[in-house]
Amino acid sequence: MAATLKSGETATQTGVYVEVGHGGGKVKKAQRIEVKAGDKLPELKPYTITIEHKGEKKTRNRQHRWLLV
Repeated sequence: MAATLKSGETATQTGVYVEVGHGGGKVKKAQRIEVKAGDKLPELKPYTITIEHKGEKKTRNRQHRWLLV
């Protein structure tokens, strides 16, 4: 699997980048952008998830990433 890039990082290759989940999975209504090598990738909104395990709730901050297709 190809490496994912975070928002604000510099694109390593020219091509079309698609928004993927924190772990590289598909995202509903994902953004697709065309970027040239050396350009910075646009920012994606962070989001918060709540995890409940054995009655204890924890919150985690996540952010989608960019993947070259």
